Order: sequence, then structure tokens, then C-alpha cells
Amino acid sequence: MKNTYTICIMLFFILKVSAQQERLTFGISGGINWTSLIGKNIDSLSSGGSQKNLTGQSIGITLDNKTSKYFGLKHELFYSQRVISIKIDDGINPEFSSKFKRQYIDIFPVSPSFYYKGFQVYTGPYIGVLLNASIQRKDANGNTYTDKSIYGTGETTSNYSQKMDAGFVAGLNYELPNGLNFGARFIRGFVPLLENANTKQQWKIYNESFFVTVGYTFSHP
Repeated sequence: MKNTYTICIMLFFILKVSAQQERLTFGISGGINWTSLIGKNIDSLSSGGSQKNLTGQSIGITLDNKTSKYFGLKHELFYSQRVISIKIDDGINPEFSSKFKRQYIDIFPVSPSFYYKGFQVYTGPYIGVLLNASIQRKDANGNTYTDKSIYGTGETTSNYSQKMDAGFVAGLNYELPNGLNFGARFIRGFVPLLENANTKQQWKIYNESFFVTVGYTFSHP
């Protein structure tokens, strides 16, 4: 929680400084995403390392600070759902498909950007704050239920989800003269997703997500 407060404070000051610039634009956007899990320990979460991308949703705000004709800084804050289908072999039921769901606050504090004729290319750091996580399991009678214990706490005796992710984002936007814009971005996380609370052993499984968005930009008065 302290890390979350620190990140929010840092983002506030970044946006405050940007807001003092003359060439600032504000935008909103939403879209869909597809998430994959990568890393050598995927089979510890999903039987045989099997996974299938499912569609998640995202919505957020953007501040673009153009420092010159072709260059600027991009600041973004998004809420995103990330869903993936995995395979579970619990030793009781036949192997079955399970939805692994998570919700994040995605923070992109400052991404250097290049502008040219409506196009914007950018890359920068990414920070993800995990809000919750769940996975589908089956009881001894074969009934499916949602298990939220995978989110866990520091006192959990088994695997629990890391509450913070960090990595990089790279993206491309195209904006029409009327402010309507279309974008695509790629996010790669470098923080292991799961850890054993007792042994502190981390599974080398990482986030990799692709987003497609549609938005609208409001010009600075």
C-alpha cells in the first residue's frame, strides 16, 4: 500500500509540472487487450504451460505535453482487466480450463514521444498496481467456483500474487484533426507474478499484453 501511495504522489507531481506547459492536451480512451504469460515456470501455473488469450477491457486518461513540434512527453493512467485461460490438473478432477482474471491500475509516468503528421510513437516505463486476482477451480464434486485466495497476503502459506508489476510500454497512436485517435500498445512486465510466502521463491512468470484503444483528445485552451 505504501508503494501505491508513493507512485500516486510521483504521478501527481509529474502531471502538475506538465500542466504548467503551454502545449498540453488531455484525452480519454478505452479499448480491449489480450494478455499472455511468458517465462520458464508457466507450467507451474498451467498444466503443460497451456494458455489461451481472452479479451479484457481498459479505460484511462492521457496527458500529452508537446515540448516541440516533433517531441514531447506522455503521461497516462489506466484501469485494465486482464484475462487468460489456463489448464488446471488438480489431481482430483480431469484436466479442465480455468479463467485467470486480474485487475490492474496501469501507470505510465513519463513516455518520451515523437510526433509526425498525426502519428505518435512513444516508449517508456510501466508500473502496474494489482487490485485483485482470481482463478477458477473445481471442488471434489466437479463444481466450478472462483478462488480469490491467489491474490493473497504476506501471511499466505502458499503462492500469492505480487501486488506490483513494472516494465516498459511501447506504442503507436494516430490522431485525426477532430481529436479522434486510435492506438496500439505493447506492455512487457519484468516482475514475477507469483511468490511463495514461506520460501520467498518466485515463479518466473511475467505479463505481456497488447492493447488496442480508441479515444478523444481535448485541446488545451
